[in-house]
Amino acid sequence: MSWYYWVGFAIGIYMTWGGATKSSAKPYFFLHARASLLWKQQAHTFLMISGIAVSLVMLFLAFAR
Repeated sequence: MSWYYWVGFAIGIYMTWGGATKSSAKPYFFLHARASLLWKQQAHTFLMISGIAVSLVMLFLAFAR
């Protein structure tokens, strides 16, 4: 079941990449649409920081097992 952590790590990296490049790809577009309801202009920054947090936690959990 440790592959779940690697999938979560990949999603975190994708969120970080999308936030840093302000991507318009469809999966990131849907994440940004939801985040922009609360964070307005700071949604890209929020998704970039939360992507870093998600990837770090998932990487830790993958190696802790």
